Amino acid sequence: MNSLNRKSVLLAASAFLLPGLSSSAQASSHYSGGIDFSYTVTAINLNPEGGMQYLSIIDTFFADAAAESGSSSYSHSRQGFNGLGVLHNVVLQAQDSIQLGAAVSDYFSNLLISFENTSLNVNDIFDINIDFSYRLSGEVSGQQADADVAFRYSNEDFSLDQFDLAHVSTNGDFFAEVFGFKSFGFILSAGQSENLYFDGSVSGQLEATVVPVPAAIWLFGSGFAGLLGMQRRQSLRA
Repeated sequence: MNSLNRKSVLLAASAFLLPGLSSSAQASSHYSGGIDFSYTVTAINLNPEGGMQYLSIIDTFFADAAAESGSSSYSHSRQGFNGLGVLHNVVLQAQDSIQLGAAVSDYFSNLLISFENTSLNVNDIFDINIDFSYRLSGEVSGQQADADVAFRYSNEDFSLDQFDLAHVSTNGDFFAEVFGFKSFGFILSAGQSENLYFDGSVSGQLEATVVPVPAAIWLFGSGFAGLLGMQRRQSLRA
């Protein structure tokens, strides 16, 4: 390799290495999680002469932040109850990403489905069934990240009661999914009511600190700088 080519190689190497050499480098941490919930309600009136007009079904949805950092965010969507036999969907998603420091965020959603038999006729008895499924997912990356995606459903007397959790951590599983399916039926006589609760949350804790650059990298970069200096001196002599 001639003098000009060697100089070009050294210049390119130093331009690549030296700007990136410092006593430390920043790390980063990230988490994301989500809940996807779907349900369908079916019902019949056990009174052959009765109709469905006395069955009241009302859903109420609320989502908010219990804690959030300056970099975290969340989104949600919900299809309001739109009739028997219709597939309804509710989604909650949250995420956070930091370059340095620590961050904590916690987002939640509550879905309440209320059923009431408003008939005054004791013969009007509603046989109701709700089929629902859900998917919990979480993912982390970076230096230090932990996240929990939780989902719980129950009714008034807790004859329906279940809790599921997807946990992810950079010290363990970087990705996790939990799937669930349930069919729940109940009877409402005239004047009776029932409430079903579906509660979800997505929370995460992140840490990102300065990472020291190994001494070997410093020596490697210094060597290139020295070779470049020698090359320049030889060029001047020539």
